[in-house]
Amino acid sequence: MASDAAAETGSPLVDRWTALDRGWQALALGLGIVAAHAAGQVAGLF
Repeated sequence: MASDAAAETGSPLVDRWTALDRGWQALALGLGIVAAHAAGQVAGLF
């Protein structure tokens, strides 16, 4: 029985994202939020 994470979506980026552990997904998402916030501060948005 195949898991949902192993299902092919047709998008290489989505397939790579779903292949990651939950911990790595959380880390990547957190770093993305921090980077977006820092960019917003530099741009004067936040």
